[in-house]
Amino acid sequence: MVTLLVGLVVCIPVITVFLMSLRTGLPGRSGPLTIKNFQEVFLDPFTYQVLLNTALFALGTIVFTLLFAVPIVWLLTRTDLPYRKTIYVLMTAGILIPTFLRTIAWILLLSPKIGLINQLIMELLGLENPPFSLYNIPGMAFVQGISLVPAAFFMLSAAYSAMDPSLEEAAYASGVSKLRTFLKINLPITVPAIAAVMIYLLMTAFSVFEAPAILGLPADIYVLSSVIYFAITPQVGLPDYGLAGAYGLIMLVTGVAASVLYFRIVRESRKYVVVTGRGYRPKRIELGRYRYLAVAFILLYFAFEIFMPFAVLVWASLLPYLQVPSMAALSKVTLAAYQSIPEYAGLRPFMNTFILIGLAPAVAIAVSIAISWIVVRTRYRIRGLLDGLAFLPHAVPHILFAVALSFLALVYRTALPIYGTIFIIVFAHAISFISYGTRVMNSAMIQIDPELEEAGRACGASTPRVVGRITIPLVAAAVFNGWLWIALLSYREVTMALVLYSPGSEVISTLIWKMWTSAYVSQVSALGVVMILIVLALVLVLRTVFVRAQMGTPMQG
Repeated sequence: MVTLLVGLVVCIPVITVFLMSLRTGLPGRSGPLTIKNFQEVFLDPFTYQVLLNTALFALGTIVFTLLFAVPIVWLLTRTDLPYRKTIYVLMTAGILIPTFLRTIAWILLLSPKIGLINQLIMELLGLENPPFSLYNIPGMAFVQGISLVPAAFFMLSAAYSAMDPSLEEAAYASGVSKLRTFLKINLPITVPAIAAVMIYLLMTAFSVFEAPAILGLPADIYVLSSVIYFAITPQVGLPDYGLAGAYGLIMLVTGVAASVLYFRIVRESRKYVVVTGRGYRPKRIELGRYRYLAVAFILLYFAFEIFMPFAVLVWASLLPYLQVPSMAALSKVTLAAYQSIPEYAGLRPFMNTFILIGLAPAVAIAVSIAISWIVVRTRYRIRGLLDGLAFLPHAVPHILFAVALSFLALVYRTALPIYGTIFIIVFAHAISFISYGTRVMNSAMIQIDPELEEAGRACGASTPRVVGRITIPLVAAAVFNGWLWIALLSYREVTMALVLYSPGSEVISTLIWKMWTSAYVSQVSALGVVMILIVLALVLVLRTVFVRAQMGTPMQG
């Protein structure tokens, strides 16, 4: 029953994309099956420019991400780098800033017209033209790459932490330099992990919408995600779901192929095993005089990821219009943008946001627990299929998932009146993030001895009671972490909400997006600062409450 339900919920949007591509007209009024949309897509030279832009953007994103992620991981896991705990905390904190807010912040820093860094350099050097611009593919890739470094960092940490230091020690004993050892030993050994991260980054870059839309569209640079978005939200004319479906299939095939390649790489990674039954003593590499150069490199990254974006948002929120810091600018500092938030925002976006981050992770984790229990605890033949279905949403780009749900909600709006409500946004996030929930719950349940559940059944308890009273309390930390992670993802995600919202169902992220397109710089910056502070406070409070609850729970003996 669970397999059938998950299969329907996950596969129907994918099938919908395929059916959309074979029809013309509006949802519910589509004509007969046709290949007209594919002809329009593949016979148009614009399509190939879009594919080239998407490929270049994805490649650039991978380069910028790994340029920072790999050295930082190596420094933190293999060397005597100082301030490691602080760096780990900052790396986690970077996840709290949504990509679209970071993109807006970098526009305020490097826009040719209003960018503070450009203005400052032009004043200091007497230049007539701004030296930097983000409105190009390298600029898009830089911002997106910086945003993905934390994800790549945590994915690579395990591989570098588990490496046997005797391999490095043998190289040093032979007189090989630290740099050459890193290039000749560390990198080759972690090839599977790096390759898996590259596939993940490729999947992400092919599907992201925020940075390509905010930075690319002013320069008429389109990628697959932005073409799909504007096919269903045109400035003039009616939505073209058929065209969106045809472009979407290209994206979907790419995502599924990348997922298959990802699993194959992970499966083959046993060939690179470096942790065996033979014991070894972890030893960190001494950086010597290069320690503080390494710290400077990491500080440069955090300046790009956290300090500069947050600082410019705060600065812009305190001024009536953006200007270079000076005594004259300080005299114009005001809290007007914050004081006017209730006027231009109201309570509705905040209420909808809290509904979203409360319900979406709750639904996703509840479904994930059921799936993981079947996959880990039973011997059903379909458990492998169920696990694969649970991971499928990860291969489906968010914009594609939202377009399919929008199409279905319009077709069946009478039977299921959720179109334009906050609940379709909740449903989209819950299903999209099941893959994250099942990965967390699978790992947690594998570590729990089945004998504990068997003892419960021996006492006459039913399976639901055993799961509720024994299994879930034992994996409470994983449940909380999974819930919190999905809540953060839902809070900072804007693409699905942007496709699915209507007046009355706005969340904070869509409100900021809408105001940015109307050039309300001060108000957008103020709301962005508030958004970041809300999620920071939420994480700290929930983490504190959970830790205290765990400490106050007596062990049952």
